[in-house]
Amino acid sequence: MDVKDSKPVTLTEVQTILKAKEKQYSKADVELRFEQRRSLEHAQKFAKVSVKDAKDMAKKLAELGLELNDERIVKIVDELPSSVDDIRAIFAKERFKYGEEELKKIVDIVDQYR
Repeated sequence: MDVKDSKPVTLTEVQTILKAKEKQYSKADVELRFEQRRSLEHAQKFAKVSVKDAKDMAKKLAELGLELNDERIVKIVDELPSSVDDIRAIFAKERFKYGEEELKKIVDIVDQYR
């Protein structure tokens, strides 16, 4: 198998993709592989918003003008941080250049989907 493209996706998108794959496999009387099954279980357990809400939130976060990359946006959507400190904790291992006001804007957007 060759990887042609790669992009980060939210847990809700993972769940949607793997459910479609499971349905496709069941028609061929084949089960999901172990890793796929575990990933689906994880996504079902920890996904916190719908696919539509995840996409809407990601779009709003991207439009903030904070130069949030796709990986950071996906982390925010998956974790739904409730405070500025939660956002700082998510990115504790990364170089982080955002101020208090910018982080509050992120929390405000996330609060709309909680």
